[in-house]
Amino acid sequence: MVVKAMETEVLYVKDLNANYQNIVKGAEYLKKGEVVAIPTETVYGLAADAFNENAVKKIFKVKGRPQDNPLLVHIYKLEQVYDICKDIHKDAEKVFDAFWPGSVTLIFNKKDCISDTVSAGMKTVGVRFPKSEVARAIIKESGTLLVAPSANLSGKPSTTSAEHCYNDLNGKIPCILDGGPCSIGLESTIIDMSTPDPVLLRPGAISLDDIRKVIPNLVYKKNLLSVKGNEIPKAPGMKYRHYAPDAPVTLVKGDYAKTSKWIKENANEENAVICFQEFLKDFKNYEHVYSLGSFKTLNAAAQKTFDLLRECDKLNISHIYVQAPKDSGLGNSIINRLEKASAGDVINI
Repeated sequence: MVVKAMETEVLYVKDLNANYQNIVKGAEYLKKGEVVAIPTETVYGLAADAFNENAVKKIFKVKGRPQDNPLLVHIYKLEQVYDICKDIHKDAEKVFDAFWPGSVTLIFNKKDCISDTVSAGMKTVGVRFPKSEVARAIIKESGTLLVAPSANLSGKPSTTSAEHCYNDLNGKIPCILDGGPCSIGLESTIIDMSTPDPVLLRPGAISLDDIRKVIPNLVYKKNLLSVKGNEIPKAPGMKYRHYAPDAPVTLVKGDYAKTSKWIKENANEENAVICFQEFLKDFKNYEHVYSLGSFKTLNAAAQKTFDLLRECDKLNISHIYVQAPKDSGLGNSIINRLEKASAGDVINI
């Protein structure tokens, strides 16, 4: 007997009104306990009913995700955070007012309705209230709340387009909802609100300075952003290798002119180079050179980072060299992803 491979359906949902029937169709898959790739403003998510244990387990199987890597729960209206979390204090409500809906995930003590499978056995759960109207419409139409880690195979660069999702997940899931390219391109900022002082666990598009304007007591230490051994991470991205293309990555940090010079002296013309547009001229003889946009505004770099790492996977190359942004604001979040992609192969000039 020949078993036919699953046909992954791609449904266009970029126009909320014109494509609403496709949102309804995607939600029907979710109601049946299936796993669906959905667009958000940050990256694409691999969504499933947060209260359906079998559906949640499918996410781990499809992604090849370790069982001790917790999932985030996505809501479509603010009141729902009180349905699944407890001990929500005034600092958290300040963040609600300032950044929700938006690309900030908050961790709280969970109520019993959230399973240990979702929380990786911990007493806390991360909650995200996406800004994307399409994402919120999908959650609402599904009639439930959704868990939705990034829609990629575990360890690979996150997906910021339906094409990326298709490349990773074709034949593994029944449906991809295509909302076009993600507007931000980096996963959400994650703040642990279950501790005496809030702790930044993962930087994102919302900068550290912006958050501290709202909650000045925010704790941020880079050595808190990873766990090892048998420890269970409170948030995704803290324990396992993430965002990594097939070829090894070297991240080069420091003064822009000096980092460009170092890459030119150490890379060869068959390697891939990812740099800022101001330094493209330094690599005019290189076959595989990609621009992050201008270092003067890092929005383009955030949007392009995962896409360019995935572009490099299409090449027959032995190494990727990446010029780092300045380690502040949005640059801090980009560096966080690139340091993980490089597995710690970081050169400081």
